[in-house]
Parts: sequence; structure tokens; C-alpha cells
Amino acid sequence: MRGKIFINYRREGTIETAGRLYDRMAQAFGHENLFVDFLGVDLKARLNDQVPMCQAFLTVIGPSWLEAKDEAGQHRIHSPDDFVAVEIVAALAHNIAVIPVLVDGAHMPLMSELPDSLESLARRQPVEVRKLHFDRDAAVLVERVREALDKKAFGHAWRRGRALAGAALAAMLILIGAGTHMFIQHVLQANVNWQEGRRAAEAETNHNAEEASRQARAAAETEVNRKVEDAEKQRLAAEQERQARAVAEAEAKRKSEEAEQQRLAAEQERQARAAADAEAKRKSEEAEQQRRAAEQERQASAAGEVEAKGKNEKAEQLPAANLGAEQEARKQAETQARYTALISQGNTDSNAGDYDKAIGGFNEAIRLDSKSALTFRNRGDAYMNKGDYDHAIADYNEAIRLDPKSALALSDRGVVYASKGAYDRALADFNEAIRLEPKNAHAFRNRGVVYAYKGDNDRAIADFNAAIRHDPKTALTFKNRGDAYMNKGDYDRALADYNEAIRLDPNNALAFCNRGRAKRHINDVSGSADIAKARQLDASACR
Repeated sequence: MRGKIFINYRREGTIETAGRLYDRMAQAFGHENLFVDFLGVDLKARLNDQVPMCQAFLTVIGPSWLEAKDEAGQHRIHSPDDFVAVEIVAALAHNIAVIPVLVDGAHMPLMSELPDSLESLARRQPVEVRKLHFDRDAAVLVERVREALDKKAFGHAWRRGRALAGAALAAMLILIGAGTHMFIQHVLQANVNWQEGRRAAEAETNHNAEEASRQARAAAETEVNRKVEDAEKQRLAAEQERQARAVAEAEAKRKSEEAEQQRLAAEQERQARAAADAEAKRKSEEAEQQRRAAEQERQASAAGEVEAKGKNEKAEQLPAANLGAEQEARKQAETQARYTALISQGNTDSNAGDYDKAIGGFNEAIRLDSKSALTFRNRGDAYMNKGDYDHAIADYNEAIRLDPKSALALSDRGVVYASKGAYDRALADFNEAIRLEPKNAHAFRNRGVVYAYKGDNDRAIADFNAAIRHDPKTALTFKNRGDAYMNKGDYDRALADYNEAIRLDPNNALAFCNRGRAKRHINDVSGSADIAKARQLDASACR
């Protein structure tokens, strides 16, 4: 075996060329004489077993050899745990022939670019291996390696030859004649003494050099072992950090996905809340219209009965001779009864949602009695429920003309104006209705809703307070005031109003929905139960 060869390379960027060099060196020197830094081979084993056995050490240097960085962004060549640098230091410490191999156009590192432990690498003569001239350049490298191996062998033979020099000189002197025997003995003894002194000096020098070399090797091996252990510790720490970072990234991704899901759910809930509010408003208006219709029907029926009774009484008081007047009175009574029936049927149709039929009935009633403010107001309600706001306003105008003190007609016209977005005209009607009837809870509540639409929550709350004072048993008013408090961020008062609205109307889906949202604002987990209850009562609520 001529000698072992170690191939040192950095995997990033030069692994392909290093593999080709390994094949070329194996052809020239045999696989058994090559050591290569393969994955899975223990670094400490290489430094202790393989590197010291080598006579030639090839370090493959690519374009990015100096620029390679670790996970922390530091240059690897300056890192104490860089395996490439540690192996080169070990080779230099064992006085092995180190040959830099420049591949892919790389330049020889300057001394200023290397750490202190590798400065002597910059003084080594490199060999360039190019891809386009690989075979030719590889042949040059093979010869360079042969020279390095031969020099090692020659160094060992030269030391053995020096030990034989004295013996050769003595052999020559024996050939000289006997006449000079004493002189020769003297010369031989002097030569022996000189040779012994030189050998002793050389032995001492070699001993000192070997001891210094041994100590240097021991110190280098100790340092290398320490760096290997440090590198292993840092590798373990880096692996732990990588695993922790992977766990943190997975957790961050999970939280990001949860946040996105919550955002989508919140957006869906907001859209559902808007739809539920619109539906609740429609149902509230329908309920209010039904209440007013029932009240109007009751009033119309009472008025018809009173008027019919009065007419009957007058008819009974007429003398028998006045039979024509009696017949006229009977006819008027029949007309009044027909009028009353039309009003009642119109209200019934309107409450049932058949607004066109209701309007037809009110038209007939107006034909029978065009001076009745009640009939125009009822027909206006039917037009409002149908969404025909212009006809509704025209009927309310006529009802107010016939009865300027009709607070109910004024309040109804204000509702239509508010539905059209004419808030100032709506407020004017509600103000007049309240002036005519200072205890009109309906007008106070409607005016409060308009103030809330305009963003004036304080005035809205003041009107809701007045409405509750005059009518403390209407769940809708408590719900409206709760909405105003929630708009102001006063969630405790909002919750109190929603609680009362639910107490008065246990099936009020919108009150449950808004109470659930108020609870969420204060991180009350029972808010989800309220929202679920709202959806149970009304599938369209709290979407």
C-alpha cells in the first residue's frame, strides 16, 4: 500500500465533482486507499482513525465554499463545528500533504478570508479541475498526489540512509595500506567519535522533534475532540430548536386557521344579524299594524253601534205618521251596518296580509262615507303594509285633514316617512302626535327608533324611557332601548333591557339574539346559548 488519500468536500455545490474525483482516484490508487466524508460516518472516528493514516489530503473548494452559511446566517468556515474546517485543521496538525482542489471556477481563498487555524491552507499550491477538461485536469491531480505520496516514502528512506553513512566510510578506509595503520586507526576513531556525536545529536533532535510533534498532535487531537463534542452539542441544540420551531410554526398555522374560521363565522353572523334585524323590524311593524287595525276595528264597531243605536232610538221616537222617516232611518242604519262590516272585513284582510282585498273593502266603505277619517287611515295602513308609501301618505293626509287631532294618523304617517328615509318629516309628525297625546307610547317609541336611525342614541333612549313609562308591558320597546344601549357600549344596561323584553315575550327571538351578542362583548360564554335559542324560535334569526 503506497499511502492513504482523504477527500474532504462541502456537500453544498461540490458533491457531484467530489464523486467524480473519488472515482478517478480509485482508478489510480484503489478504493481501499481512499477515505471520503460520507453521510452517517462519525466525525470523531474520521479524525482519530482515518485522517492520521493519510499521506495526501484533498480539500475540494467550490465557488460557494467560503460563502456557505449555517442556520443562524454565520459563515460555516468560521464556525467551530464546521466539519470541513475541522478535518482540514486535523490534516495540517498531522503534517499531511494538503492539496486544495479548485472546481467550477473557484478561486484560492486568501489568508485574510480564512480563520487563524486555516491560514496555512492559503500557502498550499492548488490544482484546478474544470468540468470541460475534467479528464486532463484529473490526470494532473493524480500526478500531484503521486508526488506527495512519493515524497513521504522518500523522507523515510533518507533517514535510514544517514545511519549507514558512517559504516560506508569505515569500509573505504580498510582498503588503505598497512603502513598507515596507526593513522587510519586514529582517523577511524575520530570518525567514529564524530559519527556517534552526530547520531546522538540527531537522536536528541529527533527525540525532541518527535516529542514536540507528539505533544502537538495530542493537543490538536484534544482540541479536535473538544470541537467535535461542542459541534455535537450544538447540533443537538440546533435539532431541538428546529423541532421547537416546527411545533411553533404548526401552532401558529393552527391559530391562523382558527382565526380565519372565526372571521368567516363572524362575517356570516353579521350578515345573519342584519337579515334578522330586517325580519324582526318587519314582524314588529306587522304586529303594530295588527294591533292598530284591531283597535281601529273596535273603535269603528263601537262607533257604528253607537250611531246605529242612536238612529234606532230616534226612529222609535217618531210618531207612526212619520213612517217615511222611519224607513229612511232604517236605510241609514243598514248603510251604517254595511259600512261597519266593510271596515271590519278590511281590517281582517289587512291583518291576514291580503292588502289588495282590504284596500278594495276600504274603497267601498269610503264610497258609503267619504267623511270618515278612520276609513282613510285604515286604507293608509293597508297601503303602508303593501309598501305603497305614496298612496299611504295620501290617505293619511286626508285622514288628518278630516281629523286634525288624530294622533294615530300622524304617528302612522311618521312611520311611512321614516320608512322612506325622510327622518325630519317623520320627527315632525311624531312631535305633533305627542303634543296632541302626551301619553302616546306608540309615538314616543317610533320617534325613539328614528333618533336611533340618525345615530342619536341618547335622545332615542329618552323617548324609549317615556314609552315604557306610559306602557311598561311592551317587549318591543325594551328590546329597542337595549339596542340603543348596546350601540353606546353600555352592555350591562342592554342586558337588563333584553332580560325584561324576554320576560314580557318569552318567544322574542330577536331579544334572545341581541342578548347573546351583548354577552359575547363581555366574554360571557352563555351568549352562545341565547343565540341558539333565538335560532330555535326563528330559523332566520342570528344568521
